[in-house]
Amino acid sequence: MRFLIIGAGALGGYYGGMLVKGGADVTFLVRPRRAAQLAERGLVVKMPDGEYRAPVKTVISSTVGGPYDVVFVACKAYGLDAAIDDFAPALSSNGAVLPVLNGINHIAVLSERLGAARVLGGVTLFSVVLTPEGDILVPGHGNTGQTSLGELSGERSARCEQIAGAFVAGGVPAVVSDNIVADMWAKFSCFAGATAVSVLTRARAGEVAAAPAGAAFVAAALEESARIATAEGYPPPAALMDLYRGFFAQKGSTGAPSTLYDIEAGRPTEADHIFGDLVRRADRLGVDAPILRAALCNLQIYEARRQARR
Repeated sequence: MRFLIIGAGALGGYYGGMLVKGGADVTFLVRPRRAAQLAERGLVVKMPDGEYRAPVKTVISSTVGGPYDVVFVACKAYGLDAAIDDFAPALSSNGAVLPVLNGINHIAVLSERLGAARVLGGVTLFSVVLTPEGDILVPGHGNTGQTSLGELSGERSARCEQIAGAFVAGGVPAVVSDNIVADMWAKFSCFAGATAVSVLTRARAGEVAAAPAGAAFVAAALEESARIATAEGYPPPAALMDLYRGFFAQKGSTGAPSTLYDIEAGRPTEADHIFGDLVRRADRLGVDAPILRAALCNLQIYEARRQARR
């Protein structure tokens, strides 16, 4: 089974690196600058219990090669269309695409472009950071290590079992889900609520935990997102809601959703793919969403300012 990893950033680099560690045949599709960086330093993953370093195979968009059996997509949602253009010709006739993007609408985009039978669902509850040196840092906080994948139909398949086995061989706890669409909705809902808290406060988890109004604000944001997901037919499980509430209850924690790291670095955000999507759904379903709407407006202003500085 040949894997093509779209990008060697934080998530793509971590999962691709762990697949390499487990003995899988892995190639990274990267930009020329990242290709040069990996050629010089190799892929470096720094974990709380040690460091993993290995040389890796890379290709750029003009030399993707193939065919590949599995394309692992961990790019930002706004980069998905361009990524599909790059990898679609390299996907084998029976190949599968495994996305772990934030949000939910990428499933419809991939299914329309490639055919639903070639698209799997994926969920990761994992926080990783790309350092300025190009290393992948796995913090000791905010990580459950939980990775789920599955067929959109809910059926069990040999390909999902094989992919999960490749992750497990590299030390990544991975399970095949019988209801991956519900799992993706649960992650989407909770991630959006948590991200709204960080966007509107511009604060790390420990700072929110220390604020007298922090716990109530976190609960309100998570419950607002949950009402939209429930109206769509996918109520998030209480255990996951508790997990995200607990994330913001750790005083001293420097953890944060990935969107806050993007803001701090002056990068684009996935505002429309997360908050825009949920707000549009809320309007259609008649669900009040003042917190998510405020987060969307905040990031629209951030993006306008970011563009003006370019």
